[in-house]
Amino acid sequence: MRLKRALILALAAAAALAACAREETKAAQQAATPAAPQVAAPAEPQPVNGWIERPEPEGLHAVRPAPWRMDEIDIPVPANGGDLEFKLGMRQGDVVVYSIRYPGLEHPGLFVTEFHGHTEKNAEGIGDLMFYSKTGGAEEHGALKAPFDGVHGWYLKNDSDAAITVQLRLAGFYEVLGVN
Repeated sequence: MRLKRALILALAAAAALAACAREETKAAQQAATPAAPQVAAPAEPQPVNGWIERPEPEGLHAVRPAPWRMDEIDIPVPANGGDLEFKLGMRQGDVVVYSIRYPGLEHPGLFVTEFHGHTEKNAEGIGDLMFYSKTGGAEEHGALKAPFDGVHGWYLKNDSDAAITVQLRLAGFYEVLGVN
């Protein structure tokens, strides 16, 4: 019994020494690491007449030289692999709100729609291309804030047996470049 008790005490003492050594090592590492300077958080603005005025984040509000516009455009897309691209010209930061519909399309899987944008190509023949959404003939409603100056629009391909007239409703800041 004495031997067992002595063994337990020895193990407890070894565990305590190991814990102390870990704490000393941790304290030495913390002492060797320079402390980050303490930066005071900005003071919370005080309400005035029940309102706290917040600063406007950059890019939240934009003023444009021309008024916004609105268009409803019917785009006929021929059957059996007929394809075309409907294009808008937009400057970086311009916004367009859109709805695209495919009345009369019986099988949405037989239609390809790619909403995308691209820059002009440089002297080496290289430009930037970005896809915003790729869908079949499923209705879509959304908004785009142009990430760069360039052409933004929809590639449309109709693999069905019937011609389809795509209905596109637009509002915002853009120039209609038309069908290509």
